[in-house]
Amino acid sequence: MFDVEPKRSGPSSMAHIGRADLASEAELPPAQTASTTAAGSPIKVIYIAGYGRSGTTLLDIALSQAADVMGAGEMSTLARHVWDNREFCACGKAVPDCEVWSSIVERWLQSQGTPAMAAHRRRQPWREALLGPGRLLDRLRPHARAAYGHETLQLFREVTHVTGRPIVVDSSKLPGRGLALAAIPGIELYVVHMVRDGRGVVWSLRKPYKRDVEKGLQRDLNPKPLFYAALRWMSVNLAAEKLCGYVGPHRSLRIRYEDFVAAPEETVAAILSLVRGAPVGSRVLPESGALEPWHQMAGSRHRMQRTIRVREDGNWKQVMPADQQRWVTRLCGRLLRRYGYLEQSA
Repeated sequence: MFDVEPKRSGPSSMAHIGRADLASEAELPPAQTASTTAAGSPIKVIYIAGYGRSGTTLLDIALSQAADVMGAGEMSTLARHVWDNREFCACGKAVPDCEVWSSIVERWLQSQGTPAMAAHRRRQPWREALLGPGRLLDRLRPHARAAYGHETLQLFREVTHVTGRPIVVDSSKLPGRGLALAAIPGIELYVVHMVRDGRGVVWSLRKPYKRDVEKGLQRDLNPKPLFYAALRWMSVNLAAEKLCGYVGPHRSLRIRYEDFVAAPEETVAAILSLVRGAPVGSRVLPESGALEPWHQMAGSRHRMQRTIRVREDGNWKQVMPADQQRWVTRLCGRLLRRYGYLEQSA
């Protein structure tokens, strides 16, 4: 998928997008190009929805090369387990020891009260699950809806205040959280539906990884059964489509992983143009092609690398057994065709 250096501490959705040029705004310090979101104004949040192993963390890192964008990683995990378990930030420090995240959380807790972390953790499953039991019971529990919305909005506000970057990327992936964020007054949500060929995703999920906390692996990752992974790929992407329909075409965009790795600059420019409401006037990604993770919290283990160079991981086409490819194609054929991975006549 991409080349890394160790830390020192189908129809294409991009077919008609022009290339950005001129100087790189990623070279400028945030203070010169970004301003903190004014109190009371909506917070612009780019929510990356989709299934795992689809390049969502890589897109988060690419977007954060822009000086007005804070790539926060999977923000849904902060209260759930990252903070209490002292999991690692992309800067190489445990999140509670990271200057950026410790400042964000300190300000957030001061504004909400000390028990806010535990209270927010209890509310998340009700609001962010795909079926969203909390959303179904809104009329019976309006106080819970208001509390979750206030806590979440304030956390995003603290992110923009501490970093000085008015646009926040949340790559939590799960469509249920996207629906919860879309319902919060004060959050201007933009959805990027990130999709990758389901056969490549299933093959990637068949690989086991051992726990290595400092390298971004918080637990052992066991191989996923083929049928489970294929059906999960289907259900999550269908839910992501519903999320895009909910926010509307003026605030959503589908990006194929394969198009992104082929043209990362154009992909980032398309997303930023949608969110900023104006064409991107300068190059965002470094001309060297080396992306630098900043403070992505949770996500792919590759965020723990010093630099990342975007490369497509298409090895599955040669090494995935033909019978497994056929099974995934049978199970997921409808969406594979819709996303341009199979010929319409196949």
